[in-house]
Amino acid sequence: MKTFILSILLLILYCPAFYGQNNKEDNSQFSHYSSSLFNSKETAMSVVSVLDKKEQNELNSKIQPGVQIQQIGDLNKVKANLQSNETKVSVDQKGNVNELLLDKKAKTITQNMIQKGNNNKISDFTLNTNYNVNMEMIQKGDNQNIQNIGTNSLSKNMKITQTGNGASIILINK
Repeated sequence: MKTFILSILLLILYCPAFYGQNNKEDNSQFSHYSSSLFNSKETAMSVVSVLDKKEQNELNSKIQPGVQIQQIGDLNKVKANLQSNETKVSVDQKGNVNELLLDKKAKTITQNMIQKGNNNKISDFTLNTNYNVNMEMIQKGDNQNIQNIGTNSLSKNMKITQTGNGASIILINK
């Protein structure tokens, strides 16, 4: 009787393990990411993209020379150290405890930075480049982080859009 009860108990304990194994084959090259954001190549590549000529012209015409900062909310911070022949930077922070750190030295700098939500952070460092930098970084959600270090021919016209909560992007451009 004891062995019968022990056998039933072991069967109950090990049955969920057999059903928990999912042999469904997933051919997605992004399947090892835990985020649903990277469930396909098309979705992943839309997060970081290059501004086309039309978007570059729109960005250049929409932002006025100098640095414009609009903050709505509490404890938002902008720290900017910018050196260029022409600087056009627009910052829009709507929410609380958002932070933006810009340290750039380039030929020209045209950037649009939007943070809508709470506890978002952007750190963007380019210490010396001969490129004209046209960038747009948009965060819509909470607890998001973008770190961009350096500028090269691929990243000089970059657009980053984060939506949702708790996302993080680290870009190192050599």
